[in-house]
Amino acid sequence: MNENEFDAKVKGLFDQDSIPPIVKKRMNEAYDRIEEDGKKNRWKMIYPIISKKVKAGLIGGLMIAIPAFGVFAYNGFQLFDSEGEVVMEISKSPADVQEWNDDSVEALKEKVKQGEALVYYKVSDYPEKAFTVYRKPAVFSDFQKYRDTIAHSYAPSETLPLGFKFVSGKITVDAAEGQFQRVESELFAKAAHSEKEVVAKIVKVQEKSDQIVTVTTYSNDKTELFIRSSSNVELYENMPLDDGELSVSKVDLQDHEAFYLKKTKGEFPYQSILWIKEYDGEKVMYEVMTYALDELSEDDLTGIAETIHR
Repeated sequence: MNENEFDAKVKGLFDQDSIPPIVKKRMNEAYDRIEEDGKKNRWKMIYPIISKKVKAGLIGGLMIAIPAFGVFAYNGFQLFDSEGEVVMEISKSPADVQEWNDDSVEALKEKVKQGEALVYYKVSDYPEKAFTVYRKPAVFSDFQKYRDTIAHSYAPSETLPLGFKFVSGKITVDAAEGQFQRVESELFAKAAHSEKEVVAKIVKVQEKSDQIVTVTTYSNDKTELFIRSSSNVELYENMPLDDGELSVSKVDLQDHEAFYLKKTKGEFPYQSILWIKEYDGEKVMYEVMTYALDELSEDDLTGIAETIHR
């Protein structure tokens, strides 16, 4: 390949949409340096880099040798040490990783089926690794079937004080640990050069038989009420305050204490009674919660909470 052909080929690489912006930037910097040092020295600069102990193994796609940065492998490449072991691998993000604006996440949740999970990452959080996993629970509209299916915590009542009646119930089972690590890595790589607010992917979930959360929805003529129970009490034994916007006080529920939480600011104001109760060596977290701040008082929630037991 003569010098003109080399120049045209390298420049042509910059027009490929598959190359991330950060890679294009580094390629431009490398090309400018090559031109400055003179075309006659080009191979003297590149060859020592790729002939050292670490060799770049091409398994498909594009490999760019970049002076001052070393060998950069993209779109399906591995780096091997002198023993032939893989020391680094870079591959293109899967096509099923989707990019969305933040307001599209709720719409994407509607596509999640039972047995699946939506894993998403806000690009603004990069490089911090703060992923969110949304799973769709099993939903019941038949009260008796819901009550018979619950295998932990408490047996819900069909009616509650103040005219509240059963509307629906949800049960979430536990998921196998560590199964979302791969998709989290994919999303993190995609976020590095995404121009959208959120990157997301829907994946199958390896579920366990253990039930970890139930949420029972009630309503009366004025508002809705939610009774939540969880056997995963570790999440609630040491809860952080919500940026100082959450007021916390104690209330007495017959033979034990509970927290009364109230948040009046933010997107989702709410109030709730929250406590942990131990039965025969098993701890269960309970919460009586409503988004209504005016229709129900602290005493109203306390009275309802006193009717919730195993």
